[in-house]
Amino acid sequence: MTAYSNISTILLPLIDQFKPASVLLAGEIAIASYNQQQDTRLQVLKTPFSLEQLTTIDTIDLAIISEVTDSLRKPDAIEWLSMVRNGHCQHIIVIAESERSKQQGWQLADYLAMGMAQIDTVDNYQIFSYAIEHYRPKRDWLNNRFWANPENYDKYRW
Repeated sequence: MTAYSNISTILLPLIDQFKPASVLLAGEIAIASYNQQQDTRLQVLKTPFSLEQLTTIDTIDLAIISEVTDSLRKPDAIEWLSMVRNGHCQHIIVIAESERSKQQGWQLADYLAMGMAQIDTVDNYQIFSYAIEHYRPKRDWLNNRFWANPENYDKYRW
């Protein structure tokens, strides 16, 4: 099995989980790893990446991105990924080649800081996922049970 087919086996359950109506493929590895038989509207961006490319795409449900952390300088890659995340889609899958990303200065903490979760590592490729609905889980302490204590009204003086 090639690296692309190994990555593809990881991508298919993620794609099924997000149930996208439209998909953006950015990068050669993303294009090669994506199962072309999905019934979706595809948009494709090829390397080299630039911010001008993002002005031509529509709002999408899922972006599968590869080589952005490998080919761009780290500040440019962060800006590019942030523009995709904040302006164009709610679900992102990033495929990063471990060694080339490390050469650009990327660490696990950088992906986590962007709200991504590490899904798996396959053949020197790391796969990260971002989903807006998982970005900020509902916290148990953020409710009226902990904030408004009506049972203590007129009992204590603060």
